Amino acid sequence: MTSPSGHQSMPRTRVCPVVLAGGLSSRMGRDKALLKLSNGRTLLEQAKHQLEQIEPPAGMEMMAPLVSGRRPGGIPDRVEAAGPLGGLQAIDQHLRQWDLGCDALLVVPVDMPLLSPGLLEQLCAAGQTVEQAVCFGDYFLPCWLPLGARSRKYLDAAAAGNAIASVRALFGFIGCVQLPAPEGDWHVNLNRPEDYSQLLG
Repeated sequence: MTSPSGHQSMPRTRVCPVVLAGGLSSRMGRDKALLKLSNGRTLLEQAKHQLEQIEPPAGMEMMAPLVSGRRPGGIPDRVEAAGPLGGLQAIDQHLRQWDLGCDALLVVPVDMPLLSPGLLEQLCAAGQTVEQAVCFGDYFLPCWLPLGARSRKYLDAAAAGNAIASVRALFGFIGCVQLPAPEGDWHVNLNRPEDYSQLLG
């Protein structure tokens, strides 16, 4: 790629932020993506807000966030009950179907309202330098997921029932850089009614 001045410019890394929101919310007993937080946002709105506040590193372009799941504006799973990997596979298929060039996904679960844009920017900065997944310690979500041939191969296999449909297994296949886990309660996720009640205090 050549700039107007004639100099070679570095290719940009195109990143698609993704909110995983296709779960059944069986432990919560209702659609947790629609639960209201004390700031007035739903969990889904909060997750999208976190992603939209990211200031990407130089050389990175953030696409508009996509939401997995069968909901208005969401990308429904192509294979039912395939878990988070089914959601990611559907997102990848959507990007390819519409010829939306994308180098990596920045994935956040809908039920982690205490994540900060700063933490997500750390994942982006690390992900830009490696061809592996990136996460914090043993917390496999949120994560940076490169959309290379190996990632796509595993996502397709998991959706088809031919590979273990877990994020841990995916990372074992493609490799994962585990950054030191930050301190604090950023990783709190809301699975049960008592988790929600405790967060609201």
